[in-house]
Amino acid sequence: MSTPPLYRDIAQNLKFEGLKCKSCGYVAYPEYHRICLKCGAIDQWEKVKLSRTGTVHTYIVSYYLPPEFETPLPLAIVDLDPPGGRIYAISTETKHEDMKVGLRVEVDFREIYHKDGLSVPSFKFKPLRE
Repeated sequence: MSTPPLYRDIAQNLKFEGLKCKSCGYVAYPEYHRICLKCGAIDQWEKVKLSRTGTVHTYIVSYYLPPEFETPLPLAIVDLDPPGGRIYAISTETKHEDMKVGLRVEVDFREIYHKDGLSVPSFKFKPLRE
């Protein structure tokens, strides 16, 4: 990730913040919209700290990725615990055959790979250790 996007997105990534609609409670992450996608309220947002735990909503197993990634690699959409929100993330510490809808996971912001001497960070998730 280049420097400008890293600093522009620091709150949503490192602090794991989203925006919650004051009218209906919809949580927008990562995109900011003036209009709530659920209820249509305009400029009715407040910052919220997102939960680092959630449940796999759906997933795929990708076998064809750039060489920086080991395949097969599970990729999932995770519904975060309250206050809510949804993220798309790479799986780690999970065998592709162990992935399932409903799997409880925790989210980490980690390095995904190195490219041209630069660290490329993003979210990964792993099974929740309860």
